[in-house]
Amino acid sequence: MSAGEPLRPRRGWQPDEDPDDPVVSDDTPEPAPSPARRGALADPPEDADGGADAPRGDAPQDDVAEPTANPFARPGSEAATQAAPPVPVLPLSDTPIPAPVFPRSSGEFADSPSPAPRRSALSSTTPVEAEPVAAAPHWFREHRRTLLAWGVGGLALALIVAVVVSLVVRGGRTTAPPSESPTPSATQTAVPDAASAADLVTVADLEGVAEGAWAVTGTSHTAAEHDGRVACFQTNEDAANPTFSVQRTLATSEKDPVAALHRIDAFANEAVASMAFEERVAVLSACSEVPAQLQGANEVAGLAPEAFQLTVLFQEEKDRYHTVLLTRSGAVLQVLDVTQVGSPVDPETLAAALTRPQTQLSERQGEPAPQGVTVSPAELPAVAPEGWLIPSDLPRIRAGIGRWNMTPPGQLKSTGMGCESMTLVSEPGPKERAQATYLMTQDDEAPDTFGIDEMRFTFSKKKTAGAFVKKLGNALKSCKDRSPGANVQEQEEVETETADGKATSRLFVINMATSDTKSVTYQLIVSQVNKTVTYSLITVADDYRFADEQLADLAARTAIRAAQG
Repeated sequence: MSAGEPLRPRRGWQPDEDPDDPVVSDDTPEPAPSPARRGALADPPEDADGGADAPRGDAPQDDVAEPTANPFARPGSEAATQAAPPVPVLPLSDTPIPAPVFPRSSGEFADSPSPAPRRSALSSTTPVEAEPVAAAPHWFREHRRTLLAWGVGGLALALIVAVVVSLVVRGGRTTAPPSESPTPSATQTAVPDAASAADLVTVADLEGVAEGAWAVTGTSHTAAEHDGRVACFQTNEDAANPTFSVQRTLATSEKDPVAALHRIDAFANEAVASMAFEERVAVLSACSEVPAQLQGANEVAGLAPEAFQLTVLFQEEKDRYHTVLLTRSGAVLQVLDVTQVGSPVDPETLAAALTRPQTQLSERQGEPAPQGVTVSPAELPAVAPEGWLIPSDLPRIRAGIGRWNMTPPGQLKSTGMGCESMTLVSEPGPKERAQATYLMTQDDEAPDTFGIDEMRFTFSKKKTAGAFVKKLGNALKSCKDRSPGANVQEQEEVETETADGKATSRLFVINMATSDTKSVTYQLIVSQVNKTVTYSLITVADDYRFADEQLADLAARTAIRAAQG
């Protein structure tokens, strides 16, 4: 530092003004400030603290100008004869300027102390600057012992309260001796031995069902252990879980064995069992498994308070028939499924096979024992949409292949096949008309045009419906007279007993030439049930069509369904 150059204050942060402003950057010293408030200075004692200290600057010591009285030194001290540090001119302010704040080093935490400003000399008259105060510790670290004490105390108090409440609650209960098994609710039928594995069918019970040597192939004692399910129940679960369940499977030793599955389920009470029985009848009646086709139902009387029997055909490479018998007695349900290749078993033999198990179950349930058991044909239960065919009513063209899909009934839009001699969507007479469509999928050999349009006409009077059937049937039969390219074959009429009386159906096979080398074949069914007329238009091909027997069965099923609508 050169002689006479005042000592500059060290700056902390860059001032807010523009650093390029020459006014701000001017370091020219101002005149010396006015003398300190003190007057004459006393002679310093020889043991002064800071007498040997010289001003800390950047210039050599011998370059310092002639010293003047230092108002900040202790009177009489050697420092008092040294030059007073010049005071820089700072912007005027109404309050004293605080000590400069130095920038923190890179990476330093915000709460670390800043270094104190350097002073030129120390004196006893100047208040000693306090040492930099360390940053206050984090509040949690400062009070963690207190918090820990409060937390432990709170947990202890909560534990004491919980123990007291538990003792009070237990003390208010009536002590009862422990039971070996859960006590059923008031709505349950508390019959611990409602059923047992001894009630399952045996080899002796099935001797009349089919020839051959029967053998037990498996027995399970819980629903979770059951291997195999009854036909049409592969994807169905009961709404209510049974409280007890046992199952047994048996089979003969033939090449194409006859197999049987017997299952017994006990439910909480009779009401729950009755609900489960109705649910199973509904699932069986609308069997949606592929490739199932419903065959027929039977009424079983004298075996149990409730009984239902149905036969379903699984159209596989070899036709496999399942005959299923359901019974309910009190809170216990039974199901016996006997399957055979080629033809169904005699339905009466299933009722005979279940007579012994049903007698034991009915005795425990307080129900009458089987007596005078009879089995007779019955109509398939109605299923939604009532009055219409469902996919499991329809046969397949190729065994084990194909899936029928139904478009629900809606507005009739079909224009017919050209031989009806009437406009189906507007022909006078019907008060209601609707149409449902069935298409075959999952068969790569099915023609794109293959499918069924089932049209239903409802009349106010049976006589009017009969006149409509006659007009439509005669128009189909005489189509060859109006269309030279038509070839018409009328098959034998089908009579069907329905819940609404006898129904008569007329069946036709008509081949219509569309060109010199191409033609379209139709299989047609016209049937009447009381006031309802059903016209089924089936578009087929010469090599992809229903057999005559299949068509006759479909006509009968159409009449049965129409009577249920």
